[in-house]
Amino acid sequence: MDRVRLAYDFLRAYVYALVIGGIVTVLWLASPQIADAAEVASIWFAIGFFGVLVLVTFLLTQYAREF
Repeated sequence: MDRVRLAYDFLRAYVYALVIGGIVTVLWLASPQIADAAEVASIWFAIGFFGVLVLVTFLLTQYAREF
């Protein structure tokens, strides 16, 4: 399998995981006895930062392949 296609599949799976995570977070916030809002915010900050890190790494590898 081509590495670029594999990276795109990984990014697509990551986006699907974010959407599912968003739905779970909405359900989580609907039941506030499960967790505090600060914990949910810190989880989303970590997930978002990891997503940015993955995207930057992917873009840098694509840029490096051209040169």
